[in-house]
Amino acid sequence: MLPVVVGIEGPVLTARERELFSRLQPAGYILFTRNIMDCEFTRELTDELRALTSGPDEPIIAIDQEGGRVVRTADIFVQHPSAAELCATQDDTLITRAAYYNAQCLHSLGVNTNFAPVLDIGSARANALPSRCWGMDSQAVTSWAGIWNRAQIRAGIATCGKHFPGMGRAECDPHFDLPVLHGSKDAFLAEDSIPFHALMPELPSMMIAHVLIPEIDSELPTSLSPALVQGFLRTQLGYNGIIFTDDLCMGAIAKQYTPAESVPMALKAGCDLPLVCHNACDHLEPIAAAVAQLPDTVLEEVERRINSFRFPLSARPIMSFIEWHDYLEDNRVFNAEVPALATPAPGSPVQDY
Repeated sequence: MLPVVVGIEGPVLTARERELFSRLQPAGYILFTRNIMDCEFTRELTDELRALTSGPDEPIIAIDQEGGRVVRTADIFVQHPSAAELCATQDDTLITRAAYYNAQCLHSLGVNTNFAPVLDIGSARANALPSRCWGMDSQAVTSWAGIWNRAQIRAGIATCGKHFPGMGRAECDPHFDLPVLHGSKDAFLAEDSIPFHALMPELPSMMIAHVLIPEIDSELPTSLSPALVQGFLRTQLGYNGIIFTDDLCMGAIAKQYTPAESVPMALKAGCDLPLVCHNACDHLEPIAAAVAQLPDTVLEEVERRINSFRFPLSARPIMSFIEWHDYLEDNRVFNAEVPALATPAPGSPVQDY
C-alpha cells in the first residue's frame, strides 16, 4: 500500500491509471467535479477503484462535499447549503438534515469519506474560506460544525476536520501562495484551534493546513512540519486519528517542492495520507521510490493508522433510478428551506475543481 490519496483524471479510469493503481496500491482516491458526470457512471468508477484494491479493507474514496460553493456534484443536480447558511439558521434539525442528505448522495456515488467539516474560524479576509466556516468565533464553530459532524458520522460517512491548526486569519489563498500566520501553540489553543481540540474525540481524521507559523516552525509549512504535526497535534494534544495533508499540488507547497519531495516530508512530519490531487500519474512512481526510502518505523505507524481508519469503511448500494429522482426532489425541497446568503462569497480555485 502506498500511503497517499490521489486524484483521478476524468470520469473513467485511463489505462495508465489502471496499471499504476493496481501496481502501486494508493491507500485512497479523491473525486472532483471532473470525475462526476452521472450517478451510475460515478458508481462504476468507485466500484472499479475498489476492485483494483488488494486486501480486505476498502480504499478511502473521498470528496470535498462541504456545501455551498464547495460541492462536487452540481453537474448531477445535487447542491447543499453552505456552512455559513446553515449556521445562520441556528437550527439543529436543519443542520442534521443537511448532513443526512449530503451522506445519502455520497453513499450512492460510492464515496466513504468526506473532507468536511471546515473548523476554521470565519473572517472577512480574502482567503479561500468565506462562506465555508461555521461561525465567526470558536464557540459557534464548535457547536454547529459538531452537530453536522456527528450527523454525518451517524449516517455512515467518515469525516475530516480541516484545516488544523486553523487558518481563518490567513491573508491569502493557499491555492496560490503560502500564507504566514503568527502565534505560539498556546495562542492557537486560545482561539483558532479550539474547535479542533473540542471535537477531537469524535473526528476520525483531520487535515493539516498549508500555512507558515514562524513561532512554531520558521522554515517548514505546517503540513510538512514535525513541530506542528508530531509535536503539537500528536504529542501535545494527543490526537491518534488519521492525518491528511491538504493538496500538495497547491501553490503554497508546489512552488517550493515537488510531490516526490513533499510526500515523504509530510509522512516524516507525522501525517499519514498526503493528498496529490492533480496529474497524479506523473508523480506516483517518483513518490513510491521516495517513500520506499523512509524508515520502517515511520511506515509501520502510518500503515497501522491507515488500516484502522479503513477497517470500518463500507460501500452501500446505489440508489435505483426512481430512488435517485425521489432523492433529488427531496433534496431540492430541503435546500429551499435554508435561506441563501445575501452576499456571494469571493471566488477561489477550491470551488472550481
